[in-house]
Amino acid sequence: MMMITSVSFDDDSDEPLQVFSGNDLLINHYGEIDIDWHEVAERTALDERRGLIVLQVGVIEDLLDELIQYLEDPDDPESLQAELEKQTIGPRIERFQSLLQSIGLLDPGAQSRITELRRVVSRRNVLVHGILALRPVGGWNRLPVSGELELEWLICDRRTHIRERITTRGLRDDLYDAIGLFTGLLEFAEMLVQLVPAPVNFCGGHYLAAPSP
Repeated sequence: MMMITSVSFDDDSDEPLQVFSGNDLLINHYGEIDIDWHEVAERTALDERRGLIVLQVGVIEDLLDELIQYLEDPDDPESLQAELEKQTIGPRIERFQSLLQSIGLLDPGAQSRITELRRVVSRRNVLVHGILALRPVGGWNRLPVSGELELEWLICDRRTHIRERITTRGLRDDLYDAIGLFTGLLEFAEMLVQLVPAPVNFCGGHYLAAPSP
């Protein structure tokens, strides 16, 4: 019997890992006041879920690249892949949309998937680049004089500076949206390979098989 072990899991420490804000690290550096460890734990939990969504959308990008490879069928697939890897996902979506349009397959169903792809990618970009901040619900100028003080986490888009509440349930929904999108694109790919001429140079990938001879 063969024993299987993973050499990647080599951290023997049981100390939990935390994500600190710049302000937390500044406080710790000067040691003026204690860090709010409850806030640190909440930030870490939110950032863990943000990371799951970022990784899940990365899988969608891989599938998108394969669809482009399949449709373009270049003489040098490696050169095309190197070109795609230099592009952000926005231009690659445009490229995929143009390919579908050129072969007459940009129907309402395909356009709907592309629209959803743009939405999920846009959400991923906000999550990966956004800045988290904790504040009282309603802002600092509306603090209650008695009773319960409710706090909320906000994420601020670095580009638009728009702030919105971020929640663990919302992040769960974002992750499910990304998973659903991948499944939908995979179903679309299965239909696509039945409708377009078989490529000559595509040798298969992780998700799309090479055409049968």
